[in-house]
Amino acid sequence: MASILIVDDELGLQTSLVKAFSMQGYRAAGAGTATEALQRLELDAFDVMLTDLLMPDFDGITLMERVRHQFPSMVVILMTGGATVESAVRALKGGASDYILKPFTLAEIFHIVGRGLEQQRLKQENVQLNEINRRLQEIDQIKSNLLSAITHEFRTPLTVMHGWLDLLVGNHFGRLTVEQQESLSAVRKSAVRLGRLISNLLVFVEENRDPMTRERVPVNLADLLREVEGELAPDCAERRVELQMEIDPTLPTLLADADRLRLVFFNLVENAIKFNEPDGAVLVQARGDRQSLEVSITNTHGEIPPERIPRLLQPFTQGDMSMTRAAGGLGLGLALARSILDAHGGQLAIECGQGKGTTVRVRLPLPR
Repeated sequence: MASILIVDDELGLQTSLVKAFSMQGYRAAGAGTATEALQRLELDAFDVMLTDLLMPDFDGITLMERVRHQFPSMVVILMTGGATVESAVRALKGGASDYILKPFTLAEIFHIVGRGLEQQRLKQENVQLNEINRRLQEIDQIKSNLLSAITHEFRTPLTVMHGWLDLLVGNHFGRLTVEQQESLSAVRKSAVRLGRLISNLLVFVEENRDPMTRERVPVNLADLLREVEGELAPDCAERRVELQMEIDPTLPTLLADADRLRLVFFNLVENAIKFNEPDGAVLVQARGDRQSLEVSITNTHGEIPPERIPRLLQPFTQGDMSMTRAAGGLGLGLALARSILDAHGGQLAIECGQGKGTTVRVRLPLPR
């Protein structure tokens, strides 16, 4: 239970208050002067000091100011029989939690002390929450810096790997046997996959730091989607998934960050291929009106339970995050897509049809 020091030169009131608070479960003690109160505080700690305003040696406001300097978290409540507006204002400005006019009932003083303790508890919790928030921000910054450093450092050796692989596959060091070609093909696929993961990590870090600073240029969405189709052709062949494109040839040009937008559709189409089944299909449809462009990406398998959709939009999350999951990846594709589209004033929606796979819809505003 809380502890309280009662300071009053009226011995009868001091004694009765000590007894009353003790009966309420407080650890209570009394002092007859401000000097005696300071001596008690040197020997023992109290949660609350209930002090009279007028005392023989010096007044309660001066005592409060000295106590506040040494014990800033203590709840200080002033008692007075002749308070003025000026003394009340001075008391509250000096750090008093509250004041009460004499005479008062026990119920009134219990209520005021309890309220002061509750306010102090909330202040302490707020300080703790602010400290936790500060530490979380520091940890988040460390994580961001670490991811940025790792991904940048990975890019250099990956570039070297691609260079040597191109030389080897191009027979610059002699003709390769079929087995060697197959082995190097497997290495190249892994290098490409690693490059995609690194690119996503870099963009994730940059988007979290400042999503709005990159230049917007005119973008032909039809051309961009065709580029994505060409890049993912090997993935379709490997997984035996047919990629179908239905693009309105009259799509207007939009203003966007071309690299970021390409990454959005690359990740979304790659997900539709990856979370599909052999002999499945992915349909990409693009159409527009005077105000916006809409792209829908639908696969024939890989249906997502509706309750999992909000979770999938969080970074580093997939429907199955176990070590034995069928599809790899960092779980950044949807989170990155939403972040980039938000920066463009766009929208992303996921629709799950019963037994009909999953559709991701992207809507982008056109320049006015």
